[in-house]
Amino acid sequence: MRRKFDEQLNNLNDLLIDMAETVKKAISNADKALIEQDVALAQKIIDSEGEIDKKEKELEKMCIEIILQQQPVASDLRLISAVQKIITDLERIGDHAEDISEITIHLADKQYIKKLDHIPKMAEAAMKMVTDSIEAFVKKDIKLA
Repeated sequence: MRRKFDEQLNNLNDLLIDMAETVKKAISNADKALIEQDVALAQKIIDSEGEIDKKEKELEKMCIEIILQQQPVASDLRLISAVQKIITDLERIGDHAEDISEITIHLADKQYIKKLDHIPKMAEAAMKMVTDSIEAFVKKDIKLA
């Protein structure tokens, strides 16, 4: 029974990592679209935001199934609850990438008042935070967290 449970938790981690990678790609593309005023890329981000929502729903469903099937307690239950909170935050980050894309489309025919030198640095920092936080969670690395 525990082997199946461990397998389910590993699958949960794999899907969580996959969702985080999708979110990082959205951040990177939103940054690029904004800097380059690339309307087509911005629209692609908006159109693909449903992919992040789909992954969130899939992970939510998996968490509920694990809770119902395995009835975890203590640290296992806290781990699953943490995944539920993490996926909500990842989905929200994806929403922000979509919002940036909408702003990009709105500003596409306008010249920026100021160079956006700081935006790529902020996007890079956001992607690093997503990477580090997911890695710390999956590997249970307190020092990295």
